[in-house]
Amino acid sequence: MALTYLCMISWDSLQARLNINKIIGSTAEDQKKINLVNGLISAVSFNHEENRKKLISAGIYSDFFSKTYYLLKIIPFCFILLIILATYLRGTIDITTAVIYVSLTVIFILIGPDAYISMRGKKITKKISGRLPFLLDLMNVCVHTGMTIESSLDYLSKEISTVDENLGYVVFKTVERSKVVGIEKAIDEFHQLVPTSEAQSFAMTLKQSLQYGSSVGPVLSSLASDIREINIMELEEKIGKLGAKMSIPLIVFIMIPIVVLIAAPGVLRMISDA
Repeated sequence: MALTYLCMISWDSLQARLNINKIIGSTAEDQKKINLVNGLISAVSFNHEENRKKLISAGIYSDFFSKTYYLLKIIPFCFILLIILATYLRGTIDITTAVIYVSLTVIFILIGPDAYISMRGKKITKKISGRLPFLLDLMNVCVHTGMTIESSLDYLSKEISTVDENLGYVVFKTVERSKVVGIEKAIDEFHQLVPTSEAQSFAMTLKQSLQYGSSVGPVLSSLASDIREINIMELEEKIGKLGAKMSIPLIVFIMIPIVVLIAAPGVLRMISDA
């Protein structure tokens, strides 16, 4: 993790230096460095597109990290594996300890990051979906002021990042893609980035408004209210399940010790009489 962090910091600092030098007018040397690094990374990277989608869903937007994701897992794994093998050959550890160390290395270096990114991706997707009513209300205000759907998304992509970075990034990528493939295709890709029923309703509402020219303001307000009601119902469902979940520690840590305390004197008398 420390190696990954240092690599990402170095790459970001190099890109920041390149952007500064673009203003000054001296970018040739730094551009050569970036091209060299990109060439080396491209030679050893694989599944770049799959990694990029997976990392974007987890809120990690570094292109460098998506290219070197597997590389940053395999190199530490091989290094630790060589250390374990050398230690075993020297006789410092036995075969059982070596197998345990290898298993822990596989879990924490190969399986652990994938599990963490998957869990983080689900959490961020749910968070973005819960923030959609906020986006819908802001779009409703923008539409009522006379802005189109495209211009309102363009404006909100710059402003909403101060409130929610992940939602701001998704809206920003939607605006960027709309300039290349069109707004309807970009809205479909928004649903692909946030694969939830709320995002699907949002995409369908915008597409219907674009296709038929209907007024989108009242529909956005109604959709925001519906999503809020769904979120409240899910919260109430979780609260309702707490009672059943709390009964398990109640039985294990309170009821069973009480039964033991009540039955213990009688059992001890029977043992002593016998």
